[in-house]
Amino acid sequence: MTRMSSVFAKVSCVLASSLFISSYAQSKDYFISCYYSDSDVSLSSKNPELMVQKYGPSLNYYWAKDSKSNYSKYTKLSGKIVDGFFVEESLTYNDVVEKCNFAIESGSILWPAKESYTLLDFKASVSDLAGFEYPIQFEKGNENQSKIKQIVLFGDSLSDTGNLKRWTKVMPYFPFWFGRFSDGLIWVDYLSRRSEIPILNFSYGGAKTDGKNEYYASTIPDVLKGMARNLVTGNSKDYINTYLSKYLTTDSYNTTNKTLAKPDETLFIIWIGANDYIEKFENKNLTKPFLDDPEHPGGINHAYKVTIKNIIEQIKLIYEKGGKHFLVLNLPDLGKSPIVLTSEYKKYSDDNKNKAELSQRLSELTKRHNDLLQASIAELQKSLTQKADVTLLDINEDFSDLLNDKSILDKSDFDYGFKKMNSKYLIPGSNSNYVQDFCYVGGYFNAIFTKTNEEANQFMLNNSCTLADDSLNQFSLFYNSPHPTSYAHCWLSYSIEKALHNKGLISSNLGSLSSLKSYCQGQINSNGKNFR
Repeated sequence: MTRMSSVFAKVSCVLASSLFISSYAQSKDYFISCYYSDSDVSLSSKNPELMVQKYGPSLNYYWAKDSKSNYSKYTKLSGKIVDGFFVEESLTYNDVVEKCNFAIESGSILWPAKESYTLLDFKASVSDLAGFEYPIQFEKGNENQSKIKQIVLFGDSLSDTGNLKRWTKVMPYFPFWFGRFSDGLIWVDYLSRRSEIPILNFSYGGAKTDGKNEYYASTIPDVLKGMARNLVTGNSKDYINTYLSKYLTTDSYNTTNKTLAKPDETLFIIWIGANDYIEKFENKNLTKPFLDDPEHPGGINHAYKVTIKNIIEQIKLIYEKGGKHFLVLNLPDLGKSPIVLTSEYKKYSDDNKNKAELSQRLSELTKRHNDLLQASIAELQKSLTQKADVTLLDINEDFSDLLNDKSILDKSDFDYGFKKMNSKYLIPGSNSNYVQDFCYVGGYFNAIFTKTNEEANQFMLNNSCTLADDSLNQFSLFYNSPHPTSYAHCWLSYSIEKALHNKGLISSNLGSLSSLKSYCQGQINSNGKNFR
């Protein structure tokens, strides 16, 4: 196989090109694409060029090899695709990690290896030309005996591991980490690595619960902007329908099924809804009426009810196809986030008054959303006729504990190791907690105008927050507005892992908060060098 250009990017999820799934999936031979990053953080780091997306395969992968020899064969998988996952029958998780490392360490003639390259992710794929690749579920060597063997995820930028970047090619651009809306790995990566459970990810930055725009649009450009955004980012309803109509199979798409093949082993995670509100704060023509005319179809009282209704209806769609296990996350408090700092809310001439009022109203919106979500899930659980469990994770409470240095286990004092970036605006009702500022101010694609790796890396440094010793602050809560840093994502992953462990869905060695702190700091300090 040679690295040829193609009009189809390697994607694990699907938008308009879903019709091509079956033709690739029916191929006899599957191999392993091993994605890598550069752990070098100097100006000579190759990450800027590795993160460039073109109309063809990504640049940052090698094919797994049976050994380090230059003449070694590519590692062939043995199995079939079931409901969007490649079920591998011979190799173990550790086998694939080893064979990926063989490939990354030896490189190829056209794409030489670099000592600082490190494994980022791996997928099952047919060839360089294949438009689709699949998470790998391993039948052998799974010692943790988790009840859940695979996860299907629907979300937005908080969970996007590169889907929007593969679709748009530029958004988000370097230094956003290989398409993630963060400076490194996100909770999806951490959870999959720690649990060794594959995740089929349908999360796209900017995605909402539905594609409709029921808000004030005072100008034609506002209308066009909303339509364009929905076309590019999509919504969870469409992605769920795509999965249920295109991905259900037990024989690599020789035939398709109407229900899930392995409902007892499949977990559906849904974390969506923030963009239903955030878009209202990106335009001053929308922000004030959204808050000040709450009963209007585009007002706050209508918006959160529609959002929750959409989420519940989408859970029902999956349930009707056999889904049994669901984890739904609520929203972290938007009123304590950098959204307060970046929103177009100028009701008063006094800036402090504007920020205080917006913070309070965003917190109220978050509470309404979360309260109604909790009540609606409880009502849904009672109405389900077949056995199923819908678990709500209060990520808002856990994120508040991170902000307040309180243990997410017992509320005792705990130092998570964050280097907080307090803005000058106190959170309403608090004498010591401030709305959090964010670290990176370079925008989502401004670095596209740099020409070399050194220029791009310097651009990143010039637009990032630093500590007293002029080193990068990788331990703030927020990387940009409103996205957490990789370090914060590591803790969010722990919250999700804990919820699944307590529910009996995964077998996990959680360990103490102190041990998790060492793990998270080790991941950040090694710049991804430690795959586990």
